[in-house]
Amino acid sequence: MIILVRHGEATHHTLHLTGGWTDSQLTDKGRAQIRAAAVKLALDFDGRKEKLRILASDLQRAAESARIIAQAMNFSGEIEYCSFLREKNNGIAAGMTEEEAKGCFRKAASDRELDHRNYPGGETRREFYERNVKGLWRCADLEKENLLIVAHKGTVQNIIFRWLGMDMQQVVDFNFSVDIAPASVTVLGINKWHEHNIYRLNDISHLTHTDGFGVFDFKYEKK
Repeated sequence: MIILVRHGEATHHTLHLTGGWTDSQLTDKGRAQIRAAAVKLALDFDGRKEKLRILASDLQRAAESARIIAQAMNFSGEIEYCSFLREKNNGIAAGMTEEEAKGCFRKAASDRELDHRNYPGGETRREFYERNVKGLWRCADLEKENLLIVAHKGTVQNIIFRWLGMDMQQVVDFNFSVDIAPASVTVLGINKWHEHNIYRLNDISHLTHTDGFGVFDFKYEKK
């Protein structure tokens, strides 16, 4: 079982900073979002004795999210902070405002580019994917261990792509993506037919109190 949690709202969202390796902190809203997820996760694990490892990106917004979850779950182990779980490296743009970053942004020739660097000193899409998946698959046995991983949108997406058997070239060829909202929970696992399964994807039910499914809340392509 693999539980993937994206960190809650962070200060780079509210201050209009670039994301990536900007070491932003959770906002009060972000902490509340993660606490809501933590309460439901604690209910799932209450009274159970499954062995669990908690891994988190070492950037503050993910690390604090992991600590909030661990506390709610009465987790007795040590959180493992892993730099390979960081979001895509945005090089010299880290810490800049979105407006400042426009001055050093290098647009790719197309959306299908895998080896283009948007910012000097940053990663390509292929390098980002390989850092995430190689680091995680070296660190853990994803088919046998119970893992709770707290990270970032792009990192969670890359783990899902790899779980589905896709490398970054196939992701581009299939024009495929998944939405990963702040404080969302995704659950992966092996089913009884020994298949890689997605049991929950981008679940934010702990954050919503509406009667509908929020079908108009997603960021669709503009027509």
